[in-house]
Amino acid sequence: MEPVIREENKIYAVGYSYEADWRRLCRIKDRAAYWSVIDFSTMNKTAYAGIENKCGTEIAFWLCKETGDFEMRFFFGERVEPVGNVANGMEVLEVPAAKYAIFTLDSQLETLGQAGYVQAIKDLWQYIFKEWFPGSGYRHDDEKCNFEVYSGNVMQIYVPVC
Repeated sequence: MEPVIREENKIYAVGYSYEADWRRLCRIKDRAAYWSVIDFSTMNKTAYAGIENKCGTEIAFWLCKETGDFEMRFFFGERVEPVGNVANGMEVLEVPAAKYAIFTLDSQLETLGQAGYVQAIKDLWQYIFKEWFPGSGYRHDDEKCNFEVYSGNVMQIYVPVC
């Protein structure tokens, strides 16, 4: 599977972030599709549905706190352009411009079921770092962040490259 290599401008999203136990998340495959183990019951579904200026895609993103203790938060929200009013309790995520290798998983959640879909996402992450990178001629840009994008039945993994 070959990715599309593309320069992306700054990306904005509005949504919620959740505490994560980083000790359980040392491997990328454990962070993949993390939304599948989140309890979204504290999310205000009305506010989420009312996010202004949606672009039609949702973003799943890992945030590292600046404490030096490897504390992590998981962000899940709607990509927006531009950022509008932000409801109380929601956050704005700003993803810096970068060059990305974009891998696409085009599969039907209904066909695979949630467990199969989550496994397909984990398998794609493994492929990227264990198979694609070694022979690609690219290096992972450690100054930028990886993230997942969801739009209908299409899921993409954005991996910063240099």
